[in-house]
Amino acid sequence: MLFTYAFGGWSELLIFLCIAMAVDYITGVAAAIRTKDKLNSEIGFWGLSRKGLMLLVILIANQLDMLMNTDMIKGGAIYFYLANELISITENFSRIGFPIPNILKKIIYVLKSQSDEEEKKEKESNEKMTRKTNTVQDVTNKDIEAESEEDSNK
Repeated sequence: MLFTYAFGGWSELLIFLCIAMAVDYITGVAAAIRTKDKLNSEIGFWGLSRKGLMLLVILIANQLDMLMNTDMIKGGAIYFYLANELISITENFSRIGFPIPNILKKIIYVLKSQSDEEEKKEKESNEKMTRKTNTVQDVTNKDIEAESEEDSNK
């Protein structure tokens, strides 16, 4: 009952996402074994934590849908995370040595490139905002210091 309320029911799409999450985790472990990378419990923990956080975002998206009387936000969040999981599964298969069709490799490359560009732009935007915030804080601090000096001179 709690899951039904939290996620608005177990749709086929949500079930597919959960299956993709499990397959991604399993293929990630298989890829680490195949490439002779050490299995790292910390990496595994953060991988599972990331999947749990995805479900929390979907839970929040469902609550927003309920508030706004829509049925789009949760679906959009699920599709977004599902695309990421499917890309990760494909990458894991590639690391294992499983043959991947060239067209699929090209699509993944394009999607990752777009994602990397968006991430870079967002990072640059955040850095600009941080610089602006720091400048405002510096000006404010100077004003406060000036007022303190004026008060102490009186």
